[in-house]
Amino acid sequence: MRVLLSILVASTVATAAIADDSTLQIIKNLPACGSEAKNSFGVHKEYPAINEGSGFVGFKTEDADATGLKERFTLVNCATRTLVQLNTAYLLQDSAKGVRASGDMFGYVDQLHKADKVANEVLFAGEAKQAGYDVTKGKLAAPYTEKAARPECGCLLYFPETQSLWVK
Repeated sequence: MRVLLSILVASTVATAAIADDSTLQIIKNLPACGSEAKNSFGVHKEYPAINEGSGFVGFKTEDADATGLKERFTLVNCATRTLVQLNTAYLLQDSAKGVRASGDMFGYVDQLHKADKVANEVLFAGEAKQAGYDVTKGKLAAPYTEKAARPECGCLLYFPETQSLWVK
């Protein structure tokens, strides 16, 4: 009886340890305002900020989990705090439907960057919409708030002079 009880207790403790490990999240800071968070369910990666020139900063974000991959690219005008955001998803359930391969959106944005078509909100949004990407336009959250922290980090890194234009 004691042996059986010891086995049950040991099994319960081992199961609890496995459960704790599965929810363990590892967060790593990346250079230039980036970060990566991993756990057993997936990865959330905020790539380093990109200097797009002319007061614009770009941000690539990627979420990968059991359902597939989601990518987001956000272009921020550091002076006006306006943004243009592209979103796409490469879901496993859609893989047989002939949708784009994962990573295509970031490659597309890189091509626009090389052609100097990113550091212009109107041109960038028009090109992306024409290519079939979901395009959202908006404005950053209030200055110095948690929601604006990453874009502000990139703006301060590459265009610190724009900080004086932000309403405090």
